[in-house]
Amino acid sequence: MFKKIALTAAVVSMFSVPAFANFGSGANENILKEGSTASTIINSGQPHTYQINLDQPTTVRIASSHFPGMHSILPMKAKLIDAQGGTVKEVSSYGGDFEIREALRAGQYRLVVSGNSAPGGDSWDVHRYSLHVAFQ
Repeated sequence: MFKKIALTAAVVSMFSVPAFANFGSGANENILKEGSTASTIINSGQPHTYQINLDQPTTVRIASSHFPGMHSILPMKAKLIDAQGGTVKEVSSYGGDFEIREALRAGQYRLVVSGNSAPGGDSWDVHRYSLHVAFQ
């Protein structure tokens, strides 16, 4: 009986750990700070989530830019979400880049960045971007 329970627990944990990793509480999210993020690749269907922590009311400016030489025509979207899960601002890229400028109250926010990647092959560039963050 003990072996059956242990085997069941092992099998369940194999399938549940990836789900917790993908849909967890945000412990693995990147924290956005003032300045620029490292250049990162975005793939279709795999949004990136960033955490923003504000101690006081602040105007936040977040702009994306593409790695030099990469296709900037690939669309991107960004959604700024408050701690209650409400959408504060949602933008789509213009010419491949987006910008959010929003006055925010103190609290925690998430920025979800999504986009399309190039189909692949030698003639296509990888969709690589950076974020530039300023608190005013």
